[in-house]
Amino acid sequence: MLEQLKELFGSFLPLLEHIPAIRAVLGFILVFFLPGFTWTLVFFRKINIIERVALSFGLSIAAVILSLFLLNRLIGMKITGFNSLLVILVLTIIPVVIYYINRLIRRRREGADSS
Repeated sequence: MLEQLKELFGSFLPLLEHIPAIRAVLGFILVFFLPGFTWTLVFFRKINIIERVALSFGLSIAAVILSLFLLNRLIGMKITGFNSLLVILVLTIIPVVIYYINRLIRRRREGADSS
């Protein structure tokens, strides 16, 4: 499984090496914005977009750095580009799943209340 992921990203990542501007923008969004934004969807339902963006930067920095350091210390995972990308993707996917499960539960509850 891990080898298949490396192969998938291994064929895509060399394309980004030739265009450093796109790589920098994608890296900035992945590290400093996206994980925090997805977690704000879970934790803070009723805030405006400016507050959500500001919280996204802080949560992303904290979550990514702490996750990488903890995984390095607890299980000895080396901090490489590929491992960092996997951690960031997991940190982004987990809150999206939680958000949609909560949304589904709320819709079912609202449907049951209106019946």
